[in-house]
Amino acid sequence: MKTINSKSYNLIAFFLMVMFLSVSTVWSQENRLKPPKRSSKIKSVDNFVNHSFELYHKVFVYDSLTKAGVEVPAEIEDELIERAERNVDSLWQEVPDIVDDISDASFMKQAKATLNLNRSKKALRFCMTAVKTYFVGTKDEEED
Repeated sequence: MKTINSKSYNLIAFFLMVMFLSVSTVWSQENRLKPPKRSSKIKSVDNFVNHSFELYHKVFVYDSLTKAGVEVPAEIEDELIERAERNVDSLWQEVPDIVDDISDASFMKQAKATLNLNRSKKALRFCMTAVKTYFVGTKDEEED
């Protein structure tokens, strides 16, 4: 039976340390919010959460591209702005239904709906700050 000498242990330890550091840096760069895994069983809440995370995904991809230094064509920016406006309009129209449906639901459904809405609120907050950063600043510069 072969024994492993100390050089082999050092090599294995070095390899594992390099793998751990490289994987942790890759994971730390991905700060993407994840949509809730379980639905709240309230249709209006689930629709709101789904629409907000669709918008979040589009804005997150655009934000990642611009941070990476990739030049995004103006047509894609215009399409993103148009889709964002449509999504925000549809989200605002769903709010009264959400309030009514949550108040009529059981305590457990209300709790799950609140958790899902809080997660979508974080996603929408990211969208608002990114849109302010990229698009509001560019419109002010164009007017000058």
